[in-house]
Amino acid sequence: MIAVLTAAWSPSTTWEELADLCTRLTELRKDLRQSRGIQAPLTKCSRCGSVSRGDITGVSIRSALFALRKAGVLSDAEFKRLDLDWKKHRAARGLDALGKKHDASPPTTANATP
Repeated sequence: MIAVLTAAWSPSTTWEELADLCTRLTELRKDLRQSRGIQAPLTKCSRCGSVSRGDITGVSIRSALFALRKAGVLSDAEFKRLDLDWKKHRAARGLDALGKKHDASPPTTANATP
């Protein structure tokens, strides 16, 4: 996955392109886990104590930036600048950690009356 990330990365990569790349990496990770029979980790509810399989989240933009820094593609200064730019971009556009638009609409219920 690191090889895919570093091969696709360039300093001119836009946030939208990086979000698409993170989606591809998420699918790659899901396929690897499935082909190797790796299950999601067990989690325990702090309220009721029930144990169930946790949800595997997607590869976030920030985790991709951390991976690029760890792989030596980004210097510490570049990482800090991009991390700050991502936080500003994310806040200005109402994006989640994966670069997707937040669903601002309230949840609907089947029996709700207008």
